[in-house]
Amino acid sequence: MATEAKLLQAGVGGEWLVQVLGSVGFNKQRGWYQDGKARVESISVASVNITGEQPEVRLNVCLDASKISLRYLATHKPVPVGPGTTGRSKVQAKLAYAPPVGHSKKMWFLIDQQDAGTC
Repeated sequence: MATEAKLLQAGVGGEWLVQVLGSVGFNKQRGWYQDGKARVESISVASVNITGEQPEVRLNVCLDASKISLRYLATHKPVPVGPGTTGRSKVQAKLAYAPPVGHSKKMWFLIDQQDAGTC
């Protein structure tokens, strides 16, 4: 199960952390879980800002999430989803270089992800 501590340790923060925790809570309330893995099909640098205390990189990423499915915890059977979910999408990921809370050593955190159309 994804917890805030585990997500922070994995480099998730900011608005993206809020979104992930919200999705986990939503699924948990309904007795669902997410199964499978997403795959990065392509990645390119959109912008780099290395000035200031918290350097930031924005990446354009084409994701294939077609192997991810929602399943019922009780039966492990798939949850029916509506049409129009192909699993492929283009997003812009925002990463920041900062220390985790309570530590001094910096690491890259995925802090936001915005939809950017289709691949």
